[in-house]
Amino acid sequence: MKIDKAFLRNLILYGIIGGLSSGLDYLIFTLLFKVLGVNEFIANAISIHCGIFLSFFLNSRYNFKKTDHFWSRFIPFYLTGLFGLLLSFGILWLGGSFGMEPLITKLVSIVIVALVQFFINRAAAFRDR
Repeated sequence: MKIDKAFLRNLILYGIIGGLSSGLDYLIFTLLFKVLGVNEFIANAISIHCGIFLSFFLNSRYNFKKTDHFWSRFIPFYLTGLFGLLLSFGILWLGGSFGMEPLITKLVSIVIVALVQFFINRAAAFRDR
């Protein structure tokens, strides 16, 4: 893997956009789980989908600047997001089995999932076509 200016730019912008998307994810998760009393796994599924949609829109338009081939970019991005959802579920379950607070576990899962997804999305959803 070549680390050049374009890679670093993509990584930094992906982090910024990921921060915004994760912020939305975490806000919705917190509102659903803490305020409305929704089960943490259902709240997680809903909040992650909101983050996926925001992240795709911002990354395709402002980071990778690839707005063509919408479906051939969105489908791998969405599938990567679903993989992240499964990974996040696993981390929430693992954290729960160790007695960790779900809101703290959710923060840990966001960081891990974001790094994994960056490499997958860069190679799959936003590669040159």
